[in-house]
Amino acid sequence: MKKFFTLISMALVAMSVNAQDLPEHCYPIKSITWGDITWKNGNNKKDKDNADMYFLMGTGNGYKDIYAEEIYTDGEPTGNYRAYYTYIDYEKGETGAPGYGLYYKFTPSTSGTLKVNVWVNKGNRKTFVVKASDGKPMTPYVDYTFDGYVNGQNLDGKPIYFTATEIKTRHDDFNEEQKAAGKDPVSDYVIEKGNQAVWGWITFNVEAGESYIVYQQSSQLGFGGFEFGSEKYVASPTGGVADAFKAVIDADGKATNVTTEGSVVEFTACGVAVKAVGGAVPTAVVPNLDPTGINNVKKAAEVDANAPIFNLAGQKVDKSQKGILIQNGKKFVNK
Repeated sequence: MKKFFTLISMALVAMSVNAQDLPEHCYPIKSITWGDITWKNGNNKKDKDNADMYFLMGTGNGYKDIYAEEIYTDGEPTGNYRAYYTYIDYEKGETGAPGYGLYYKFTPSTSGTLKVNVWVNKGNRKTFVVKASDGKPMTPYVDYTFDGYVNGQNLDGKPIYFTATEIKTRHDDFNEEQKAAGKDPVSDYVIEKGNQAVWGWITFNVEAGESYIVYQQSSQLGFGGFEFGSEKYVASPTGGVADAFKAVIDADGKATNVTTEGSVVEFTACGVAVKAVGGAVPTAVVPNLDPTGINNVKKAAEVDANAPIFNLAGQKVDKSQKGILIQNGKKFVNK
């Protein structure tokens, strides 16, 4: 079942953004139709003993904002739109947490060490652990570590287990190779070189009552559960979906509680309050082309008599269309 939302609040926020803050041909969203969101077991992997490691897979990925971008073909506007995502760029000093899409948030009742079991779809994409109170990312291999397995790294048919130190060494050695070849190094937030999946554990110290968000900004993140103190929660025991997730999905794994944020699963286990948000890819977006949006304002010299014409629904029409139309970001009546 597709989910349709008129994103008034999102559009108003986006409309307050100056034109220079959005890429060319991008607009606030007037309405959006989400595809199905699923929560189900997938991409189960092996450990060094050849035992199964199961991960619950939510669709999508975490991101900050979403806009409508017009598709151009051979430099010409098509009147069709697709979703355009923005991400928080921590390496440029930005702060915050994902507002939409797939992510996991953990709030412990006591202080201690939290060990989150994850499957990272693309090891060369940035993976973040964010302290929710200040929206700042924790520092890899200072505030948290990753240990586990890298797709394709096997010995005698079994995955090779890499300690946190070995994972960091692989990362640093690769950057030395990049430097020697005159290429840019990869981000510290990247777990593994190359476009390979990794699976294992993100480990970090937590404070009582503080919330921590784990997500990948442009790829999928599987959730195997977590360990906190001597207790352990498993998200996908023996390949089946845990009861906490079954409460909000149907027999096919499709979410039954989809909102503009995503499909939200909240529960408490092992002294940790967990919020898991699944995302979905939009199947259709309608731009808000209302001229009151700052990003649509054009100087008189920029007005193009041959610019595409749209109706109030954001659909491209030709000059013969009657009624209230929009061209060059301005409304006019075509009688």
